[in-house]
Amino acid sequence: MERFQFLAGVIAAHHDHQIVGRTRLQKTVRLLQRLGAPLDYDYMLYFYGPYSEGLQAEIGILENLKLVEEQPIQKPGQPSYYILHALEPALKFAERAEIKEFQAQISIMNEADATILELAATYDAFKELGSDNDEAMRRLRQKKGAKCDDGRDGEAVRLFRELGLES
Repeated sequence: MERFQFLAGVIAAHHDHQIVGRTRLQKTVRLLQRLGAPLDYDYMLYFYGPYSEGLQAEIGILENLKLVEEQPIQKPGQPSYYILHALEPALKFAERAEIKEFQAQISIMNEADATILELAATYDAFKELGSDNDEAMRRLRQKKGAKCDDGRDGEAVRLFRELGLES
């Protein structure tokens, strides 16, 4: 399965065939890649955690291929965000075995709070860089500050484990 088809299939496999937010897409793809999905995006730690310029560029390609539509949303007094809709030609990719293999994890991430997903992906990035659990948590709290409050850091680790990423 081509990477473009896989990426379009991931978006189509979400509830209502859409992902709300570029950050959610970045973190979902990052974690799927870590779970063994056939993707090879390069990530760097950025403001909202792991970020791939290549992934963002490929959303533009998916739009040109008429597989995905990215819709900007701007509400008065709130930050803007994007909704990525899988278009009709992409829906068939969500039914392929390569996507179905990850459907449980896609559903878990789809239901997760966006901040918890962001924290889980960032925690994972620190783990991948060689930090043990305690060091990864310390670095997560240092980087994300108040986003970790009210037990959200613990929820992020639970999500990380629920996805099957804890060794």
